[in-house]
Amino acid sequence: MKNLNKSLISGIDEAGRGSIIGPLVIASVTANKKTIKKFSRIGVKDSKKLSAKNREIFARIIMDESENVMISKLTEKKIDRAVKLRKEYLKNKKFITKNKIIGLNELEAHSMSKIISNMNSHSVFVDSCDVKPQRFKERIESHLNSNMKIYSSHKADEKYVVVAAASVVAKYTRDKEIFKLKRKFGEMGSGYPSDPATRMFLQKWLKKNKTIPDFTRKSWKTWDSL
Repeated sequence: MKNLNKSLISGIDEAGRGSIIGPLVIASVTANKKTIKKFSRIGVKDSKKLSAKNREIFARIIMDESENVMISKLTEKKIDRAVKLRKEYLKNKKFITKNKIIGLNELEAHSMSKIISNMNSHSVFVDSCDVKPQRFKERIESHLNSNMKIYSSHKADEKYVVVAAASVVAKYTRDKEIFKLKRKFGEMGSGYPSDPATRMFLQKWLKKNKTIPDFTRKSWKTWDSL
């Protein structure tokens, strides 16, 4: 096992889990206590509570002043594969699961573990996507060989500034990905099924092209209603 730096703390969060358009982005931020206190002092908080402009400003500061920032983008195809495998598993419990990532929670846990394996911080705080934070922690640990302390909880981005910093980087990165798609295909809203602008874009696309676009998650139930 590698040596861990007790002066460093990490936070991990994601953006775009429920979106039907674009990638799911996972980000980690590693910093010392002094830097984390600075983030708190200047107003870094849960990305959902910040404007797009402030997210950009804070993201640049966080990426510049943190000890380390890592970003993982989970593609639409990778998400679809995990979701479809879970559906198959629920239909047939004898379904062979060995070496397969079943479901979105497992995909996130596996992706976070890959990020954590490249950290040297003493502890990491994770925003749990699982209804049971302890189970999510165990899923992450099952992919690791490390004595790092992992703390998994709901609303970690509201409880811990270092997780809030990770949420800012994740959301800022995802915003850029959506902006690229908009430049290429036109206005599509936020990318979430609950957004009327997104639903309108998808309806128009289906009517015109008769196919589901590759930059969307084809396994989402939203397509049934559209």
